[in-house]
Amino acid sequence: MSADKIKKLFGDLSAEDQSTLLFDLYKSSKKIATTNEAADTTEISKFAARHQKEYQKDIEFTVHPKEEGATLISVTLQTVFGKFRGIGTNQKIAKVNAVRMALDAWDNG
Repeated sequence: MSADKIKKLFGDLSAEDQSTLLFDLYKSSKKIATTNEAADTTEISKFAARHQKEYQKDIEFTVHPKEEGATLISVTLQTVFGKFRGIGTNQKIAKVNAVRMALDAWDNG
C-alpha cells in the first residue's frame, strides 16, 4: 500500500481513532508509560528543569477534552522546539508520554 493511500485512510479516521492508532504505533516502537506505576512524574520535573535551564522558558501542557466514549486522555506539551502530544489512560500518564516523546526529539534531533 502506498504512503498516500495510508495517509488518506488515516485522514478518514475519527480524531479518537487517530489518537488510538498513533498511541498503539508509538507504544510498539518506544517504551512508554501505560500504568500509574510506570508514569514517574520526576521525568516531567527533570524535563521542565532542563528546558528552563536551556531556554529560560517554562513548558506548558494543554489537556484536550475527552470525547464521549473515549478511554484515553490526550495532552499537548508545548516546548521551545515543538509541540508533542501524549496519550494515556489518565493525565499523568499522558503527560509523561508527551515528555518522553519530547526528550526523544531533543536528544536525537
